[in-house]
Amino acid sequence: MSNIKQQIVRVLPERLSEIVRMMIHPDRRGIFLLKKYGIRYAPKLSDFPPMVMIDTTTRCNLACNHCPSSVLSKDENWGGDMDFGLYKKIIDEIAHENPSSIVRPFNSGEPLLRKDMEKMIRYAKDKGVKYVSINTNGTLLNEKRAYKILDSGLDHIEFSMDAFSEETYKLIKNVNFYQKVVDNLERLIRLKESIRPDFKINVSFVKQQDNHHECEVFQAYWENKVDQVTIREYHQHGGLVDAHGRYRELNNKYRHPCPYLWERVIVQHNGKVRFCESDWKAEHAVWNVYDQTLKEIWHSDEYQKLRNEHIRGSFDHPFCKQCTDWKVIG
Repeated sequence: MSNIKQQIVRVLPERLSEIVRMMIHPDRRGIFLLKKYGIRYAPKLSDFPPMVMIDTTTRCNLACNHCPSSVLSKDENWGGDMDFGLYKKIIDEIAHENPSSIVRPFNSGEPLLRKDMEKMIRYAKDKGVKYVSINTNGTLLNEKRAYKILDSGLDHIEFSMDAFSEETYKLIKNVNFYQKVVDNLERLIRLKESIRPDFKINVSFVKQQDNHHECEVFQAYWENKVDQVTIREYHQHGGLVDAHGRYRELNNKYRHPCPYLWERVIVQHNGKVRFCESDWKAEHAVWNVYDQTLKEIWHSDEYQKLRNEHIRGSFDHPFCKQCTDWKVIG
C-alpha cells in the first residue's frame, strides 16, 4: 500500500467519503488533505494557469476599509490602466493555450471605471475564452451599463456589498451608496431573468468587526435572489490592511501549501506577473508578460521552486513568511 493510502486509512472512517469527493478535483486534493488531516501530498500542476487575473485598472471610486486600494491609491506612482494591446496579447495566449482558463479582467481596481470594459470582455469571448468573470462594487452599474454588460458575453459578476444596512455600508465603504447599489443589483437580476437566464450573479460579504452582526441576515435575504452568496474571512493582504478589521481568528493546526501557486497568476496593469493576489505593490513580481509568455512564467524555475518549498512545508519566501491569510485561503 502506498504511503498516501496508508495515511488516508488512518483518518476517521466517517470522513472518508468527504475525501473521495474531493479526489474528483485533483488540483486541490493535496491542499485539502493537508488542511484537514495533516497529510502532505503535492497538488497536480496544470499545463497552463487555471485562472488568469488581469489588472485592467487599479483605479477605484470607493475606499473600503478591508481593501489595500484605499491606501495605495494615495501614492501617485502606484497603478494605472492596462494598455488594450497588452490585454489582447494576454487573451490571445489564453485562447491558444487553454480557453477553459477562467479570465478575470480585474484585481485591484473597479473594472467598470474602464469605459471599454465591455469591449474587453467581448474580445475575450470572441476569441473563445469560455468563462469571464468580474467583481464590482456596483455603484456604476446603471441601466445602460447593465444592458451592455449582459450583451458583452460576460459569464459571471460578483457584487462586493459587505453590508445589509446603510449605516454598516457607510462604516465599511466610507460612503453611502448602499441603496444605489441595491437598486442596481435588483435591476440586473430582473434583466438577467428576461434576457440571459444563464448569466450568473453573486453577492459577497467580507466579515469584519463593523459588519459581522449582519452576516446571517445578509445571506438569508440574498440567497433566494442571486445564484450565489459568498461570505469571506477578512484578509490582511500582506500587511497592507490593519489586522484590527479581522472579526475572528482561525486556528489551523497545519499550514498548507498556498492554492494560489497552482490555481492562478495575476498580471499587473504594467505587465508584471505576481504569484499572489496580496502582493499589491508587486514587490515580489520577477516576471513580465512583455518578456515572457504566461506559460513560460507558469513553468519557470522560480515558480516551481516556490511551489516545492510550500510542498516541503517551508514558507521562508519573504512575502509568504509574513502571510497570515493562509488561514482563510483555500
